[in-house]
Amino acid sequence: MLHEGSRWGKVRGEEPPGWRSVDRWATAGAERDMAGKRKIAHEPGPGPGAEAGDGSVQSLYADPTVYDILYTPGTAAEMDALERVERALARTARLREDRLWFEPACGTGRCLRVAARRGRRVAGFDREPAMLEYAGRRLGPKTPLASPGRRDPAAPRLFQADLADFAHAARKAGLKPGTVDFAFVTVNSLRHLATDRAMLAHFAQMAELLRPGALYVVGLSLTDYDWLWPDEDLWTAARGRCRVSQLINWLPPEPGTVRGRRERAISHLTVERPGTTGHFDDAYDLRCYDQRQWRALVNKSPLEHAGSFNGLGRPLPPGIWPYQLEALRRP
Repeated sequence: MLHEGSRWGKVRGEEPPGWRSVDRWATAGAERDMAGKRKIAHEPGPGPGAEAGDGSVQSLYADPTVYDILYTPGTAAEMDALERVERALARTARLREDRLWFEPACGTGRCLRVAARRGRRVAGFDREPAMLEYAGRRLGPKTPLASPGRRDPAAPRLFQADLADFAHAARKAGLKPGTVDFAFVTVNSLRHLATDRAMLAHFAQMAELLRPGALYVVGLSLTDYDWLWPDEDLWTAARGRCRVSQLINWLPPEPGTVRGRRERAISHLTVERPGTTGHFDDAYDLRCYDQRQWRALVNKSPLEHAGSFNGLGRPLPPGIWPYQLEALRRP
């Protein structure tokens, strides 16, 4: 992501050739802190929506407003990048303005809002009801949340589902097979799927929804197993009188162990409002893929690799990059 008003260490716009996706913690103090971070990472945390002592939500994902404040800045630039990829790989000279864009794990609908303002028809799903309710409000009063009855075909469509099991819910929401013109998922969201089997199930259901020749663009960071170091990201954003920051420490996978394909994220969230400041901790894993593992997985799916692009939507030269947009196509 390219966030104006936010800072994120993993994704940086244009990087020089050969840049590796690592920010080394060079100080001995940072290395000494690792033992404590590992202890935090392996302690069970509160579930989504659990409350802290002051009654505020413990998980970022359980508070749609805080999530939206933190991740919305720079969304228009992300959509610019996706449109560049779509145009670069289009099989027709002219794209319809009202083509259907579809987003799995849509969260608060920040990307769908921008796409809708640009004339796209939009649809998406998320597993969290609170996120969908927020997304529906922001997209407009005509947004159905998988409601029965006749629907305006131009209205945004949102429904609740899981990344590995959404085909039935999509049909109930009125999305017919072979009707999606363009699909996307950003910023490593797909790496929450913990196994190759779950990822292949996801790809199979996406292929069913896409039109023949349509693209599915996946934003992810690939792993270089020969260059594993702890990393750190900082996000900051504000809206009105609320300021939010999130510091994420990344613990790399540990080849040869049960954590050989798992990157651990340890999040510290700070929410400042007039008269109060909340601090909340969370931790989760993301599945790791190097380029060979990723391409092998795609080759087992009904989709085919169509191209690799950077975070600005420009074609990537060979090398290891901090973040990329992988364009997949339904044949």
